[in-house]
Amino acid sequence: MKTYIIFAVLFLLAALPARAQSLAELSGGQRTLGGSSQYQRHADLEKFNHAGPQNGLQQLAPMPAAQGPSLMSVARLPDIKLNENVIKNSVMDYTINPDIRAAAALYGAGDAQTAMRKYEDAIVAAQDDKTSAQAAGDIAVIALSAGDYKKALHYAEQATQLDKQNPFYQLVKIWALAAGGEAKRAKKEYDKLLFLTADFEYVSAAKLAMAQADFTANKQKEAMPALQNLYASDPYVISHAIYLMGRIAFTRGDYKAALALFEQALAHDANNYMAQKYSAMTLEKLGRFVPAWQTYASIFALDTGDLENAKKIVRLSKYLKAAPADYLFYTRLNEILSKDPVLPSPAHARVGLYAQRNGALTQVQSFAFLPGAAFSIKDEKLGRVITGDAFVPKTVVFDKENKGVHIRNKWDAADFSTKRPFVIDLDKPGYTMLIRDVKTYNIFVANTGDKELRGSLLVVPGESGMTLINYTSLEDILPSVLMSAARGIKEPAALEAAAVALRTRLMEELKNSAGGLYDIADNTPLFNYGGVNMQSAAAKEAVKNTDGIKLVRQTSGGARPAAPEIYRSCGAVSESDIKTAGRAAAGYTFSPSNLFKYMISNPPKDLISAPQDPTLWSSVKWIYSFPLKDIEARLAQNHAAIGALKSVEPAELSPSGRILAMRFNGKKGSVALPFEEANFILAAGTLRSNFFYMLPFGRGEKPAEYLFVGTDTGLGEGLCSDGAAGMARAGKTAREILRHYYPDLQTSK
Repeated sequence: MKTYIIFAVLFLLAALPARAQSLAELSGGQRTLGGSSQYQRHADLEKFNHAGPQNGLQQLAPMPAAQGPSLMSVARLPDIKLNENVIKNSVMDYTINPDIRAAAALYGAGDAQTAMRKYEDAIVAAQDDKTSAQAAGDIAVIALSAGDYKKALHYAEQATQLDKQNPFYQLVKIWALAAGGEAKRAKKEYDKLLFLTADFEYVSAAKLAMAQADFTANKQKEAMPALQNLYASDPYVISHAIYLMGRIAFTRGDYKAALALFEQALAHDANNYMAQKYSAMTLEKLGRFVPAWQTYASIFALDTGDLENAKKIVRLSKYLKAAPADYLFYTRLNEILSKDPVLPSPAHARVGLYAQRNGALTQVQSFAFLPGAAFSIKDEKLGRVITGDAFVPKTVVFDKENKGVHIRNKWDAADFSTKRPFVIDLDKPGYTMLIRDVKTYNIFVANTGDKELRGSLLVVPGESGMTLINYTSLEDILPSVLMSAARGIKEPAALEAAAVALRTRLMEELKNSAGGLYDIADNTPLFNYGGVNMQSAAAKEAVKNTDGIKLVRQTSGGARPAAPEIYRSCGAVSESDIKTAGRAAAGYTFSPSNLFKYMISNPPKDLISAPQDPTLWSSVKWIYSFPLKDIEARLAQNHAAIGALKSVEPAELSPSGRILAMRFNGKKGSVALPFEEANFILAAGTLRSNFFYMLPFGRGEKPAEYLFVGTDTGLGEGLCSDGAAGMARAGKTAREILRHYYPDLQTSK
């Protein structure tokens, strides 16, 4: 059935008109959704994504009085600042008694059952009540994450009795009640919490639990004021709070208000997958069918097995007036942008073009190329078979019946046909060619945007299409890759540091791929190569200023190559123990309770990766919720044999508590998956990092929504580009930034 629906999508799309207006006319912008993966999303949201304190966000229309509290009361004005008084120093205590560290280590290794027994022994054997309380608190946090609300509540109550003045155990008790669907009891316990502490972190976390409980229980009148309060008071939960408010407006049928709310949620966090999904549904309800199709298509690219989205795309495609690919937010170029030649550097690379999400190259059915200089086409066996002048386009078409390729001229006549590989080569080095109008069988599996390339293009015919590989200069790739990896970074020192790290990693990739057809794919999380058209002046300058510089590790045998990581934003705890704040989560040591504490704590004021506006801190601290049915659907696509989902738990954690693998427990079995695969099952690949606490919110004993409270982006290793920008603003040089993030590496020309 799934195969039939996907085929129907492609068949319908292929039947649509082939001519379309330009991308700029259709959308006027683009943004990304999907963690470190680059996928384009609905262009109507562009103006919101760049919203900041200088220009404010769209005002919200009030709901009718009969429908509940006015949403207008939570609209922000341009001059409101949240970073003056709201951000407070963390009050969390991460001290762990040595007697229970062994149990925490067992849990980190993925043995939750043995860890629980070890904790239970510690409750009895501990020499003081506080140690017993810590053991009981850890059991409560573990049980809560697994959806065992009764056990979580039992041990949370035990911890509160053993350490009566500790507000954390009272907070865990509130979360256990709220997640288990007992919102009224949770609110009574919240009153008790206020007698123990007025600290922002505890109070706001408790409010979040109760608001999520009311929302999950469909108690809209109770949920709305709590969500409004969170939206107005806690900058770190803005996107999640406004998304839930949008869900309430959507349920009430107030679609205009719902759309404004979802767009605001995405303005504060562009990775909010469910806000994107509900935006598509709301646009459809409002009769805005073309942008609805575009938005469904954007999220379908993340999960091409989503049958619900496939049906929506098929149904709404009848409203498109042009080729479907032109409604996706891919780059469209009408002419060559690079007018001046750039001589290539000695180091070369082979870039596989139009890669899918898994890194495999898409089989191209046809494409056009526009040369910026006189060119030659060289057949593998016959040598030079075609020559042409600059700016005279050609079209290359795959013949699926004969498994060959036709090179056609502007009159659509074949100049040459072959089944062998061939190379398109410009006669003058340093000029570019434009690859455009790329067609594939499935427009959703890869970004088929136009690319301006320098160097040569290898075309390899296959059984089902053509593989395209760009032979180009290493230094020519870097500016485009740098723009993607350090998106939005402007500080020269930060860009130069990132350029050195990327060059080092890329050179190592070239070394390891020597026996393959290509060295790197163009759409991987680290190497996202959009062509020389995606190079900014600042990126090119950074690459030029660091020409040939790489990182090496000095050993007794001499300098060894390094393969440094790079990620977008860092929290106070990095996996490589890099200090990113003056008070970097002092004393943090992993335990289940400490992980939960860290996720609800405030980021340090002096966190070097922090933006000036805390309402845009989603890359530092983020919150998402996903309906259980969505997770079960993706699990069934790939691991149906384990049956209906019962629970999710860590299968392996890093020393600091990052998720390395997760175990999905079903009624018929279980499966452990590495984080990258687990991220797809849980959130269609949109979780920002592997550092989070997850717990199910239920209706009764059955979970309905999974809540994720996380921090930073990526895997927490290597150079943090936002942190590098913060260091650059503080006057640090590129060399000092590299020394900070890679203390065991040295630069080498």
